[in-house]
Amino acid sequence: MIQFESRGAVGALAAFTAGYFLYWFVANSSGLRRFWEKRASPEAAQASYILSQRGVGILFLGAPAVLVILLLPELRFRDLGLKAIDSPVPLYWMLGISVAVVPLVLAFSRSPRFFRTYPLIRRKSWDLRLIAANTVSWGLYILIYEFLFRGLLLGACRRPFGVWPAVLVNVALYMCVHLPYGFLVTLGSLPLGIAMCLATVHTGSIWTAYVVHLLVALLNDYVALAANPRARVRLG
Repeated sequence: MIQFESRGAVGALAAFTAGYFLYWFVANSSGLRRFWEKRASPEAAQASYILSQRGVGILFLGAPAVLVILLLPELRFRDLGLKAIDSPVPLYWMLGISVAVVPLVLAFSRSPRFFRTYPLIRRKSWDLRLIAANTVSWGLYILIYEFLFRGLLLGACRRPFGVWPAVLVNVALYMCVHLPYGFLVTLGSLPLGIAMCLATVHTGSIWTAYVVHLLVALLNDYVALAANPRARVRLG
């Protein structure tokens, strides 16, 4: 029998497990890739495939989380980090973490491995429409992603387990989902995950984690794009 004080944590872990399972296997399915390959040129199909992967993530990472919150009255959106910024403290956290993270991203960008991965959309010609689609899709996907990790998972586990056990569970899962991106990215997710969890606990909101995560994602893509001599960017 699940005790009442642990019910939220069990629901959050179940939502994460179900949601991430569905997201990973649908987003990385050959069927989704073939769907776009039949409808566009190779470069356009690859771009549409990446954008649709984020759409799949928004659906399958978000829907189970919202369902669990609606079913369990002890879980409330405001208590799980979705609240307005009402003090400068989150901004201090954003600035502090960003000052540490941005130089690491720029240092990593000197590695050949960086350019084999980024930008995730491999088109040689980028226009304003593609830049907007890439930026907006990242913004929505990371919002759902951070709400699942630093909102629902961290908030629901913190109540019955305490701060540090909840952070440990959160960071362990966070590192696991970064394994496909290689050793360095997975290793980097350890200190970054801890910092974003502590920022969320200290500020009571997910916005520091969201802004930092979005900044890293966009830096990875656009630093790689700017440094690629074969890429063309047309803003007109």
